[in-house]
Amino acid sequence: MPTQKSNAAGSEASGTPFYTPSATPAIVFGEERVASTPFVFGPDARQPEALPMSSPSYKPSVSPSIISGEECGASAPFVCGPSSARHSETRSVSCPVSTPSATPSIAFSEEHVPSPSFLFDRSGASLPTTPTQRTSSHNDTASNTPRYTPPVTPPFPFGEQRTSSPAFTFRLDVHPDTPLPSVELDQSVTATSGESSPSSMAHTSSSWALASIVDQKSEQADLTQDIQNLRLNSATPVATGAVNSHQRPSHHRNTSSTTSTPSIHITPMPTVVDSGEPAREDSLVRGIDALRMDKDHRSLQSSDTEQFLRTESPAISGSRETASRSVSPSRRRRSGSNTGATTHQVEDETPPQALVRERELQAALRNARSVTTRMAEILSSSRLHEERDSSIGSLHQQAINLSKFQPPSLRIVGLVGDSGVGKSSLINSLLDKQGLARASNSGAACTCVVTEYHYHEQDAFIIQVEYFTLDQLRSQLDELLHAYRDYEALTPNTNITDKEREALKKKANLASSTFSASFKRRIAQIPGILLSFPFDQALETMIGWASETLRRQETMPERFERITQFSSRLSQLTSETDDASQTSFWPFIQKIRVYLKAHILSKGLVIADLPGLRDLNSARQNVTERYVRQCHQIFAVANIGRATTDQGVVEVLELARHARINNVGVVCTKSDEIIANEARNDWPAERSRIDALLLKYDNAKEQVEGLMADIEEFGSDVDDLCEEDRQDLFELQQELRRAEKTMNDAGFEIQRHIITVRNQKVTRGLRKQYGNNTNLNVFCVSNKLYWDVRQKSVQVSMPSIQTSGIIDLRRHCISIVADSHIRAAKEYIQEEIPAFLGSVQLWVEAGAGNGSAERKQQILEAMSAVDQELDKLTSPVSRINSISHSVNSKFDNQIGAYMRDRAARWGAGAHDASRDWQQWHHASFSAFCRNYGEHYTRTIGSKCWNGEAMSTMKEDLYSQWVNLERSLPAYLEQTNVFIESCFIRVINTLKKIPNADDGARAGIRTLIATFRHRRHLLSYDFENITDDFRAQISAVQTDALSPIRTSIIGTLMENKYKRANREYGSGSDRRRKDIITDGFSSPALFNDHRRRFKERFVHVSNELETKIRNAIAAQLAFVATDLNTMRDQNVVLESERNPEFRTQLAAELVLVEDDMGEIRRSIEGIVPGVRKRVG
Repeated sequence: MPTQKSNAAGSEASGTPFYTPSATPAIVFGEERVASTPFVFGPDARQPEALPMSSPSYKPSVSPSIISGEECGASAPFVCGPSSARHSETRSVSCPVSTPSATPSIAFSEEHVPSPSFLFDRSGASLPTTPTQRTSSHNDTASNTPRYTPPVTPPFPFGEQRTSSPAFTFRLDVHPDTPLPSVELDQSVTATSGESSPSSMAHTSSSWALASIVDQKSEQADLTQDIQNLRLNSATPVATGAVNSHQRPSHHRNTSSTTSTPSIHITPMPTVVDSGEPAREDSLVRGIDALRMDKDHRSLQSSDTEQFLRTESPAISGSRETASRSVSPSRRRRSGSNTGATTHQVEDETPPQALVRERELQAALRNARSVTTRMAEILSSSRLHEERDSSIGSLHQQAINLSKFQPPSLRIVGLVGDSGVGKSSLINSLLDKQGLARASNSGAACTCVVTEYHYHEQDAFIIQVEYFTLDQLRSQLDELLHAYRDYEALTPNTNITDKEREALKKKANLASSTFSASFKRRIAQIPGILLSFPFDQALETMIGWASETLRRQETMPERFERITQFSSRLSQLTSETDDASQTSFWPFIQKIRVYLKAHILSKGLVIADLPGLRDLNSARQNVTERYVRQCHQIFAVANIGRATTDQGVVEVLELARHARINNVGVVCTKSDEIIANEARNDWPAERSRIDALLLKYDNAKEQVEGLMADIEEFGSDVDDLCEEDRQDLFELQQELRRAEKTMNDAGFEIQRHIITVRNQKVTRGLRKQYGNNTNLNVFCVSNKLYWDVRQKSVQVSMPSIQTSGIIDLRRHCISIVADSHIRAAKEYIQEEIPAFLGSVQLWVEAGAGNGSAERKQQILEAMSAVDQELDKLTSPVSRINSISHSVNSKFDNQIGAYMRDRAARWGAGAHDASRDWQQWHHASFSAFCRNYGEHYTRTIGSKCWNGEAMSTMKEDLYSQWVNLERSLPAYLEQTNVFIESCFIRVINTLKKIPNADDGARAGIRTLIATFRHRRHLLSYDFENITDDFRAQISAVQTDALSPIRTSIIGTLMENKYKRANREYGSGSDRRRKDIITDGFSSPALFNDHRRRFKERFVHVSNELETKIRNAIAAQLAFVATDLNTMRDQNVVLESERNPEFRTQLAAELVLVEDDMGEIRRSIEGIVPGVRKRVG
């Protein structure tokens, strides 16, 4: 209800009160201030002329406000109807200054003293009434204008009076689906001389105005619709009970002479097409009942909570039930808590400890980049930087590069899971982008595409597609075509087991779906290609079709401004299309890279959506397996209800065991799907706690039901209640809201408790099942809890968001990349920038020295000695240029020769192992062939043929490999010492320059400091390179000694398994066993294994040497520039030619050095374990 308050500046001068609407909306029909004329709405009404009024300035609200006939003195009549005459007479009235609230209100004929009645009958004739007068206790004696202070009443009084109120009669023969009018500001009215510019309000027949006012709760939308569907109709207005314009007291006209009021234009309501539905006579009554009593939504709310607590249905919303709905405007205004409330910000989440340190370092990084930007600007202030081969130009480019520094680290988190486990929703939650990744379509040919999510600074979304090569597609199409023809060749009499037949059917269905997706129209035109064509001809035809398809595909990145457009395109690329004439893209796609702006990716993290490891397409399964081995963290994603038995989880953890991958974990989704009574029965230890929580909820629910019963006793007609009863009703409604909150809090407390307990039990179960691995990372999450409240205010959403587990998982992922960032940033601040500043200082000092010719000659001789020392790092006979040769020689001596001598022995061991498998039942043997040698049956147990066949080799090679691994770090450390010794000798040479003058000594000291920074930077690069080398060598070991499908033994035997899988019919069991035995017994198997092993090792060692040489060359290029600055006369002349610029640069260097000193001190102690400097 609006309230009046005086304004110190306005009310004393004009005697006109100021109107300040309350934060609580009021829908007041017939509320009055002084007097008003009747409002007549009806099908016979015509549009009246606008009645200009003068008033103080009117400030329109941000939100729409409908104020029809609101006055303080009196108002001219508003008449709508075809029989009404147009009004041209202008009436002046007195009106307060109105500052409408930011929320809508509707006041029909709101006045201070008397008001007309609204009378509508079935005939459309108006029935006059005279309102009862009563004295206001808040009259302004100075202005004779009353002030109005509303009593405490329920929030929605209809027909409530201050002095008097009209009656309401609604014609029942009027169709209810005609929308009520709304009023809008008309800015077309201009101010007249000596008056403030009047606002005007033009009526339009829109429905948004009333719809925006009904803000009790979303369940009360029926009232909104009923009011919108209501038409108020009347005939010609009657003057009885209204103050005629000729009868207004003269003092009202006088007091309003200096102000103006807004004029309101009312236009006829639009004609509504009759839908043939019967008129609803009780629409408004039902709407008011819902608005007052709030019965419907409370019953529904209680029912939903009860459903979670008592029945076998999904859990209640992750937050309190009242919070899970859209909070209505009225609720927001009454409570004030949600008005302008902010939602949860991912950036504000508590970071991992490593990131806390990084945040401190980020501030230092920003300051350091600012310093280099300043230096770039200073260096560009002289035209010297534009000259070819200019030293200033080189320094200017260094400054620009340093100002763009970003930590180069990149960490990949891979999510592996089957379709339907909630992986897409999990990615959306981690990225905090609802609707970004869509769930895969059901069916045999669901997406099998690796999708990477990368960070960029733009708000747009970028998609970049990487397609398979034709050779890769040939391999896949060959396998699929064989599978399709093998199944189609079966007859009912074919001698195979049901399991074999089912396995063949699955692969044939996959082949059929893939062919259909890839070549829809072509297959329809040439159906015989799948069965009738010779195999080679059919395969080559398909390769030709694939080549045409790939040529038509867009290889450039695609940009999308809206998430809906992006999501549709991503779904199109990764899923089956419903259009029979369109080719699906997913069979041709190997990987998709997505670039977007998401906080979790902003630190260098990449999230990879990976298909499951059980893909029937072996080529795609190999892609996933190889990718998993590159990831810095792998998560198997599974439904929490099946996490301990999920075969996808089993296979991911088995792969991690075979491939020696330690950074593996499990994400259990749908943690909210649990029911209180089921948890109570399943967990006896938690029964008492759950019972106590249920009792708390039941008590709160009982209180709610009691309060609802008390409220119902007041009846549905508030107008019949006395003031005391209204007050009691209002207090009961307030108490009911508090009780509902208590009930919903209790319901959420139960949900949070049982979710937490179940999460703990599942985590313990998984760690126990997989070797009592207490380091296994397990996260239980609920995407539903997260998104149900994600857009609500922080106060409302945080309990559910925290319970969802998404924040904990996001924090873990960010921590993976944080540590690597810190070290790179410290090297940038402590070494790279100081080395650059030293080079600038050398240029400044080069133009300031006036040494003698003898001193210059001594410097030149010293520079030549430095060159000779540095040549030892780059000469053809340098130790650096023999790194690869030395490392490869170690491999040949310790591994290669050893493998060559024992190849026959290992082949015999593999043959013996394969003969043991020949005794198996043909069904079991066939099942192992279909699974490429690794499978489990109840009779045989879990076996891996590849592992058993190479077990002798693995045992023999273990000690040899350990010796090689120990020798490599020692050799690399010797190489690092060699590099360090070269720089130390250079520094000692510079220190020995005799009898240098002050200018020369300053330059030498700067050069020595710069050399030290370059040496530390090279040592840092060398350490990173050797770390990468060790990781690559470990991967080579996995390739050589593990039995997984992408290992050397797996790839060598793959074709043997495929041949065995194509054997069916009579004698097929014998043929399969011969194929597998011959493959493992072949003398070429382990010789081929040795050759591939060496190829991969040599490739890694060659990369090691190349990286070290490049790192040395990069630092020596800077060193050479510094040496030229000391000895090149052209550089000296360049510095001497522009003394003003040199002076300015020297002054800036002093300031920059001070700033860098502060920056270095700010990061001291942030990161322990930073390499100590030597020399």
